[in-house]
Amino acid sequence: MESKESEKSRGGGLKTHPKKRANFLAHLFFCWEIPIFVKGWKKELAEEDLYAPLKEYSSKRLGDKLEEYWTHEELFSKDPSLMRALAKQFGPELCIYGILYFPCELSFAFLQPYFLTKLLKYYTDNRTETPQQEAYVCAGILATLSLLRIFLIHWFLMNLTVLGMKVRIACSSLIYRRSLDLTRSTLQKTTMGQLINLLSNDVGKFDVVFPFINTLWIAPLAIVALFYYIDATIGPGAMAGLSIVFLCLVAQMCFFKKFADAREKVASRTDYRIRLMNDIVGGIQAIKMYTWEKPFMKLTQEARNLEIQQTTRATSLRLFNSTFKSYITKMSIFVAIAVSVATGVPLTSQLVFAISCIYENFKFMLIIFFPMAVITVAEAKISVQRIQQFLLHYEKKTKNVVGNKKNKFVNGCVLKFQSNLDKKAPGVSLQNLTARWDADLSSHVLSDVTFEARFGELVGVIGAAGSGKSTLLQVVLKELEVTKGNLYVEGTISYASQDPWIFSASIKQNILFGHEWDADKYQEVIEVCALGYDLSLLPYGDQTLVGEKGVMLSGGQKARVNLARAVYRDAEIYLLDDPLSAVDAHVARHIFERCISGYLKGKCVVLATHQFQYLQTADRVYYLESGKIFEKQDFLGLREKLVDDNKDETKATPLLKHDLPCQVKEHRSTGTSDMKIYKSYCSAAGHWLRTCWVIFLFLFAQIVSSFSDYFVTFWVNLEETSSDSDPPYWNFFTTNRCLLIYAALMIFVALTSHAASLVFASYCMRASKSLHNNILDKVVHQTMTFFSHHSSGRILNRFSKDIGTIDDFVPLNLMNMLILFFTIVGSVVVIVIMNYWMIVPTVVLFVLVFLFALVFKPTNRNIKRTEGITKSSVFAHVSASIQGLPTVRASNAKKILIQEFDNHQDLHTSAYYMFTAMFTAFGFWTDVICGIYCGLVIFSFLLLDFETSGGNVGLAITQSFVMLTIVQFGLKTWGELDSQMTSVERVTEYSKLAPEADDGTATPPKSWPESGQVTFESVCLQYSLDSPLVLKNVSFEIKPGEKIGIVGRTGAGKTSLVSALFRLYPFEGAIFIDGVNTKSMPLNSLRSKISIIPQDPVLFLGTIRRNLDPFKEHSDDEIWRVLDQLDLKRLISELPSALESVVSEGGSNFSVGQRQLLCLVRAMLKNSKIVVLDEATANVDLKSDELIQSIIRREFGNCTVLTIAHRLHTVIDSDKVLVMDNGVVAEFGSPYQLLQDHDGIFSGYVRENGDKVMNELTKIAEVYAEQATQASTLKISEL
Repeated sequence: MESKESEKSRGGGLKTHPKKRANFLAHLFFCWEIPIFVKGWKKELAEEDLYAPLKEYSSKRLGDKLEEYWTHEELFSKDPSLMRALAKQFGPELCIYGILYFPCELSFAFLQPYFLTKLLKYYTDNRTETPQQEAYVCAGILATLSLLRIFLIHWFLMNLTVLGMKVRIACSSLIYRRSLDLTRSTLQKTTMGQLINLLSNDVGKFDVVFPFINTLWIAPLAIVALFYYIDATIGPGAMAGLSIVFLCLVAQMCFFKKFADAREKVASRTDYRIRLMNDIVGGIQAIKMYTWEKPFMKLTQEARNLEIQQTTRATSLRLFNSTFKSYITKMSIFVAIAVSVATGVPLTSQLVFAISCIYENFKFMLIIFFPMAVITVAEAKISVQRIQQFLLHYEKKTKNVVGNKKNKFVNGCVLKFQSNLDKKAPGVSLQNLTARWDADLSSHVLSDVTFEARFGELVGVIGAAGSGKSTLLQVVLKELEVTKGNLYVEGTISYASQDPWIFSASIKQNILFGHEWDADKYQEVIEVCALGYDLSLLPYGDQTLVGEKGVMLSGGQKARVNLARAVYRDAEIYLLDDPLSAVDAHVARHIFERCISGYLKGKCVVLATHQFQYLQTADRVYYLESGKIFEKQDFLGLREKLVDDNKDETKATPLLKHDLPCQVKEHRSTGTSDMKIYKSYCSAAGHWLRTCWVIFLFLFAQIVSSFSDYFVTFWVNLEETSSDSDPPYWNFFTTNRCLLIYAALMIFVALTSHAASLVFASYCMRASKSLHNNILDKVVHQTMTFFSHHSSGRILNRFSKDIGTIDDFVPLNLMNMLILFFTIVGSVVVIVIMNYWMIVPTVVLFVLVFLFALVFKPTNRNIKRTEGITKSSVFAHVSASIQGLPTVRASNAKKILIQEFDNHQDLHTSAYYMFTAMFTAFGFWTDVICGIYCGLVIFSFLLLDFETSGGNVGLAITQSFVMLTIVQFGLKTWGELDSQMTSVERVTEYSKLAPEADDGTATPPKSWPESGQVTFESVCLQYSLDSPLVLKNVSFEIKPGEKIGIVGRTGAGKTSLVSALFRLYPFEGAIFIDGVNTKSMPLNSLRSKISIIPQDPVLFLGTIRRNLDPFKEHSDDEIWRVLDQLDLKRLISELPSALESVVSEGGSNFSVGQRQLLCLVRAMLKNSKIVVLDEATANVDLKSDELIQSIIRREFGNCTVLTIAHRLHTVIDSDKVLVMDNGVVAEFGSPYQLLQDHDGIFSGYVRENGDKVMNELTKIAEVYAEQATQASTLKISEL
């Protein structure tokens, strides 16, 4: 039994669930939910109004159990089955509900028509043969049966829905747990979009399927019982009517297969679209600067069109199936009456309405629940297969396992060994090891590698970009497929990744990462990682929130937080992947001396870096080239060649209080779903006349349907009361003519119903497509501030869950709502016509139900909104976890993240359970009101004692039975639709966002800019209205063709200059390019004329060619030529499809350095007059840096080049250096000129690297200054 403390922890401080305190009657009548309704009616409900989830719905508890069953499947089954694991955990409970429900439902279904027949006999016998007392008894039993059935249905519905919720919770938990085991190669196949789709759409099928699943075995048994009952009590006519039911079932089986195929295709199309959106949202800044909005929008719209084609097919089939349900009972009654008439059976009210009643009772089971069960089970089966396929992906191969109890070998390599450490043994040892990313690939990324790192040693790993440095560390972390050789790891590992992994939390939480806080140790780690000064500048210190991906921290700060997390963890082996590349020389030296050489002394430290000077004290250095490794003895001369001045950044610019980075809370709409939302949906579908046409079709179909019911009553009364005194025109309505009229009406009912559904399917898909394209256009053209303040998980939720709801659920529920509304109105009209005294109870009924709905709707809507928000937090957590998988595994933090996921899911469960319970309670209480109304209809003919026919009584009672089932269903459908319309609301909210300002109208010539002159005049920039200025009256001029180096400390404003140049954020002042004010130009025209290699290299989903040339403006020869210049030709040509090879999500099949070089290829192909390099060489070695700089000098000789760089070697040969400090231009001049000012900032940067580097850089600057002077003199002489 769980302790109170754990229960409180699981609830996250939420109040105790009221269901725990409820007594038996409160449970039976759902009274424990009344306070929730009242609270929701009085105020807006939010997360703090939720209750702690009940322990039986705990994510941890359910996930642990399913993981146990699934692990058993993996270990002991040749063909592991998730379905079997689910059946073991949830099957018994499901069967118990089915076994209890079957006899109860069957009894009610047969007793109701039996007593209805006996009651009608009282009227057709002119009230002489049947005693009135017996009529009252029959009426009382009918009313009681109706009320008892209400209790039965809602109790089972609630429990089955909750069971589906439990299955979803368990599967979600298992999916997340196994996602943390995904290998690097599997991650290239399983994208974030697919994972989000599994956790939103696929597991969501369990919520839908469980209320119907028992019908799969109950329905066949019910059919047998139905045949026996009809044969014994009614006769062959009713048996014939059942043939229509069976024909309907056969037809629906055919529809089902096509529907299942369509849904499977929809799922794959949706996966692809979401993957595209994940790329767009993640790389939006690069897309804007490359002016790739149009090709990416076109690509996404093409994907959406393919998805809509399949969705239209699936929706049409689903609506066609739903239309069958609306008239199949009428068709069955028609066939039964026709056969009865043909066989000479008298047409009486007892016969007709007994058939009608029993068909209506079994309609829900056979026509609605059974086909729904088939469809939903088929969808759930597809989802289970998709989930199972994902779960099987994670499994690491374990063939060729040999060894003893102490060591475990896989493919000949020791996986892990932690106990009884031998300090003399190597901590990490690779012997003739060969590895590849994927078992399906023949090419290897490491070949015959021999590597060793012992305890107490500092081992360096160097090499060019893409040489395999990070890959080597990934092998030690067991992230790659080892095909040959041995890997020996002794001790626990801590890992700092090259790409800093920062999740949305405080700095302190990012460093501790779930480990126990030790004040002394924590302060020491902060000091050795050079974070003390940065934290002192933040208003909340280490409690400051960093936002998603650490969006508000500089690159250097993220790198140091990432390093501090690895260092804080007690481990024997530390794998540090280039932790010094994002910081300046002073900070780098501090980290190396105080942290790597000091704090980690005595540990086994493997340092992959470009800064060779820090490896002079290393115990050994390995050089990697093309996946092969060499020890340092073969590269003694490399030390002098690769001496690197390195970095320029030191201390961060102070942040003001309002700089505190925070995540903007997701917007919560308030109030109920007013007509504006429905109007926006209808507007998306087209002109208002289209909406009127759809409504008219449904109205006309209902008029025809109601008239057919009335005609049957007219015919029955005619048969029962005909006499010689009847008017002459009644002679026209012979039995045969009535049958023909009835047949024509049935054909007309079918045609009008299907016509309405097909037109409606087209109507809804038109709306879905329009809403998606609108939000896509708005999001792609949003300001960068929007993406800083809104998490990618939140944005993707709009394109996955919300668009999925609009595609799949809104059309079905909206059509059902229209059908049910007109059916209820038609039934009420018929009842009032049959007994005009019922007009008063009818008005009372509608008033009560309407008032109840007014209380229900706001509560329902608020909780549905809260459920959506809590679901977004689940997605955001999953996204952050997957991005940092190697760090998570190396930190042994899976349990921490799983616990956090369970907490997020428990909060979502609390909202979802409250939503489900309120929905069920609302349906129950509404049905009770309708049950009382039904009793009034039954007794009204007896109590008022007025003359009427059996046909009129039978029609009124059967119509009241119809209302008993559909009023609450209609209101619940309305409530469900209303809550689903929040998806429309959330999508339209984004559609109303103002795009980034693009009011420029100037159209310079195509050749602009011809010279590349850039002028900043009093430029001031701030990232948001409540943030401080990051550029303060910046003014400078760059002459045509000049090469400008831009340096400055973290937060000085270097990258902000690029933001202003590209107009990523609004700014004051002016920027001129060749005399044209950039504000006067359209954004696309401006950005398309400037090339950039961004600080964070971004590759997108698609082929390499599409990544390099999305507009198809260049030939393959041109692309290969540029690739060859950057030494990438061999790499690309060795890929399976060369330029047409697919780039994995985020470019994960390339190293960071290779991604940086591919971004340079884009710039070279673009051939712009102005080129910006934003720390473009930060992730490549010095040799690659020199290669890139030489190519830039050669290829962009006549271009204006702005280079933001860490390495002073990178900018020392520039024509001028622009020094930024605290948002202002501190110095601007030639490198040699700035070095002459010994008190200057730039001169200080150079001195920080030591005398040797300072002398070397000074000589280089002097040489280039002399060359510039000579060139200037030559130009003057020529003039």
